[in-house]
Amino acid sequence: MTRSQRPPAEGFVLLKTMTQQYRQRQLSSGGALPELIDLSVGNPDVLPAGYWQERLIHHIKDPQLHGYAEFRPDINQALRQQVIAYYQRRFEGASAVPLEAGHHVLDLLGSKEGIFYALFAFLKPGDTVLLPAPSYSVYHACAEQIGARVAYFPCDEHGQPDVCLITPQQLTRARLVVLCSPNNPTGTILTQQTLQRTVAFARQHSLRVILDRAYAELQVAPDEGMLRGAGLHLEGAMACMIELHSMSKSCGLAGWRMGFALGAPSMIEAMKRLKFNSDFGMFLPFQRVATEILTQLEFVSGPIRERYVHRITLAVEAFNALGWKVEAPEGGFFLWAQLPGHVVPACDVAFTQSLLDETGLLVTPGSAFGPAGKGYVRIALVHNDGVLACVFERLRTWFLNTR
Repeated sequence: MTRSQRPPAEGFVLLKTMTQQYRQRQLSSGGALPELIDLSVGNPDVLPAGYWQERLIHHIKDPQLHGYAEFRPDINQALRQQVIAYYQRRFEGASAVPLEAGHHVLDLLGSKEGIFYALFAFLKPGDTVLLPAPSYSVYHACAEQIGARVAYFPCDEHGQPDVCLITPQQLTRARLVVLCSPNNPTGTILTQQTLQRTVAFARQHSLRVILDRAYAELQVAPDEGMLRGAGLHLEGAMACMIELHSMSKSCGLAGWRMGFALGAPSMIEAMKRLKFNSDFGMFLPFQRVATEILTQLEFVSGPIRERYVHRITLAVEAFNALGWKVEAPEGGFFLWAQLPGHVVPACDVAFTQSLLDETGLLVTPGSAFGPAGKGYVRIALVHNDGVLACVFERLRTWFLNTR
């Protein structure tokens, strides 16, 4: 990959720098600049329900739950069994997947931890990880930390990754394919055809597949009953695939760091070995609460999903009314927006800086997600209706002044 094809170095470091510089200017201006509204990072404003906070307090008061989690396999076994029960009742096709708590499941400190452990377990310096364009920037960043190479391959006109377009050159020393559904940043949900084609391709070329499903519960238009997107029931998947799930976004528990991986026993075992040498597991009171939430996760996440769907509806209508054509995602809480047609130059990084300087609104430049993201921005709908109304008003004024 040439330097020009790569995303900006450490895209989120760039955002942090922009934020610090703006706040310094805002402070020195004596309040003349508007307050920063951060729409760049998916840091939810949704809090854990009071009931679950009380359940956590209850378990924290148990003196038996403050040792190393690794030495309470009974608690961990109960958690993993509920992970399986949740997965099999919630996702289409998953009820047919024979899963065992001791072989197919690993609890994680959030799915982001799972991304790093999975890449670290299966990549060596000089190996290649295959990513659809655009992809969540953390995949690229983790690969670079390991010394691995990144090769992007295209999606079709519907945003579905097309492994048939991976070139022989890209397959040289390729070890992993990483997919995300709903995709971050685009919000596209992968079809069963896409997933089956990916598994078959992976088996043919001795690749492993990581399917990141951190936003699985946040489908904008969920089917009745079960949700789409499971991959483990597909032919050959249990030999080469793991799924990564998170309770952060769907349950308003981002800071509690609760996630899990399911899938191929060999992949789960490799990740377990890494975790054992780096930590002693999730805090036991968190494991207790997570076990309880999993028994009813779809009911916990339902109102949260509806809140994000409401925000998406408001934002899409407001943006389109401004003449900024934006489509609703299929899942998650991000808008993936091509730069407005009147913007010159059509550079997402320059646009992000100008928008911040002139309105106090911070979004993420699309090129942070790979070469296919150039000319786009990602907008995180992680604020309430009142803040969003302020966002829309600032944009309306800015659009009037820049046309």
